[in-house]
Amino acid sequence: MRRMIYRAFRSLLYIPAHVEAFVAKAAKTEADVVILDLEDAVPPSQKEKARQSLRGAARYLHTCEKSVAVRVNNADPLLEEDLKAAIDAGADVLILPKVEDPEFVKEVADFGRSAGCGDLPLIALIENPKGLLNAPAIAAAHENLVALNLGTEDFCLEMGMEPEWDGLLFPSQQVVTAARSAGIIPLGYAGSIAQYHDIGSFSETAERSAKLGFEGGFAIHPSQINPLNSAFTPSDDAATQAKRIVDAYERSMSDGLGAVSLGNKMIDLPIVEKARRVLQVKSRYSGHGKRH
Repeated sequence: MRRMIYRAFRSLLYIPAHVEAFVAKAAKTEADVVILDLEDAVPPSQKEKARQSLRGAARYLHTCEKSVAVRVNNADPLLEEDLKAAIDAGADVLILPKVEDPEFVKEVADFGRSAGCGDLPLIALIENPKGLLNAPAIAAAHENLVALNLGTEDFCLEMGMEPEWDGLLFPSQQVVTAARSAGIIPLGYAGSIAQYHDIGSFSETAERSAKLGFEGGFAIHPSQINPLNSAFTPSDDAATQAKRIVDAYERSMSDGLGAVSLGNKMIDLPIVEKARRVLQVKSRYSGHGKRH
């Protein structure tokens, strides 16, 4: 299992790469990552313009201390041109859509290596049943893969179901399990990315999804950023309680005891490790919104 690579991936905001006005707006948000999209958000007639816009957009976002990702198309001949443009623009992360098998991940990683970007981070999107069935193999496909995401809109379209909690709970758990087993970050939520018109419901979905083990999610509208950041950042109360647990356990260890009671609850190693993770995540996001 690979060591977990922690990055700031609570909120990843999609914007079409060819629309300059959206780039300026995205730079002002609290999104951890701005995704310059070359895929679904760009019509075929604008693909080349979007590629040509990447370098200037990425430079501007980097000046604003934003991490920049590029979502490429997964079909030839678009893929190779997208990869060349993304690497030339200095993308921090590549987003791979509609991943169905580990070979696609390896192909992109090999391309990056041949272009002199051997350690360029990749995020794979699981967006159809075949991809979900192959999720464990995809998650373990290459050391450059840092996160796995469930793309709920496309997945539900392929499944003939609605992007709602009940139907997405099981595939969400499968994606989290696949990611954790490979030591990478699980991204997503058991709901619709198009839910930006109802931020209350979107926030609830993100908060419930954080309890499934997801560490962040994607957005298509700036109004979704704060709910994502809030859902995937431990609260001050949670961090305070986590510190109490860790401190109590460490005192117990120094006294030669194997476990300790805190607030009428027995604390053992799994509880302590969970508390340490809460503190680690809280600390990691103390400087959110900047390049990581």
